[in-house]
Amino acid sequence: MLSPLNVLVPMKGSTTLFKNFEWIWPQTPIHLGYIIVVALVARWLMRKGIDQLIKWMNSRSAKRPAPEVNRTGRAWSDIIGRGAERQTKRATTMGRLMSNISVALIALIAIFSGFSAVGIQLTPVIASAGVAGIAIAFGAQSLVKDLLTGMFLIFEDQYGVGDVVEIDELKGTVEEVGLRTTRLRDFNGMSWYLRNGEILKVGNITQGWAQETIDIAVHQSEDPQVVMRVIRKVLAEVDQDPAFAESLLEEPTVLGVTDISKGVMTFQVSVKCVAQSQFDVIRTTRRKVKDAFDEARIRGAF
Repeated sequence: MLSPLNVLVPMKGSTTLFKNFEWIWPQTPIHLGYIIVVALVARWLMRKGIDQLIKWMNSRSAKRPAPEVNRTGRAWSDIIGRGAERQTKRATTMGRLMSNISVALIALIAIFSGFSAVGIQLTPVIASAGVAGIAIAFGAQSLVKDLLTGMFLIFEDQYGVGDVVEIDELKGTVEEVGLRTTRLRDFNGMSWYLRNGEILKVGNITQGWAQETIDIAVHQSEDPQVVMRVIRKVLAEVDQDPAFAESLLEEPTVLGVTDISKGVMTFQVSVKCVAQSQFDVIRTTRRKVKDAFDEARIRGAF
């Protein structure tokens, strides 16, 4: 019968971390191998479980009856994050975060189990970790703040990859959302790295709806009633245009004359659209109004 092989590591002091270090052949290698196998299986099962959870969340989102029975319903659906594409991105981001956390926990448990298997006393390790943790906590408060804020940004879905946002007066497109930093590319092409803990306010242009006003100027000698009648006819055409069926949330309206000065009479039009789609509507409306004014012989502001 094989006798235990005890290996003592010489270290100064009467009490050391490796004082009870013990290697028993073949029990210790088998025990360590068992710990590694269990850790790998647990990691595989955890990732498979998270993948199935993400698939279930996406399928549930796809099967949910769409509340988009009218234009306002589409905006509300986007605000609460029920859009299938956005829900998929959010679920994927959350799944990646859960997977990383679970892998770290499994690795930590496996390491401590391996220490115990070779007879290393865990009490000094835990005590030392506690003291070191307190010291590190004071020196890494900003890092902890960044990590916690990043988790809330992801879970609350304040913004996601591809969103156009304004963060502390910096405007651009979100390219990456991490636990510690957010990467933003502004409209000049510069890439910005923002610490999550320093983000105090966020304006998301992509989520929900956007309401814009269009100023239309004509010569002040024109009849306001005639001008408004022509503009309403153009707005009705824009509202019925199939190209904007998924963009316009309400029929565009004429607010009336907002200013008369220096020979110019200004009318204002209000449009309410799904976020980021208002620009095409505005450009098309201006072009159609110009064509309608030419046909009706209405002079512009010149």
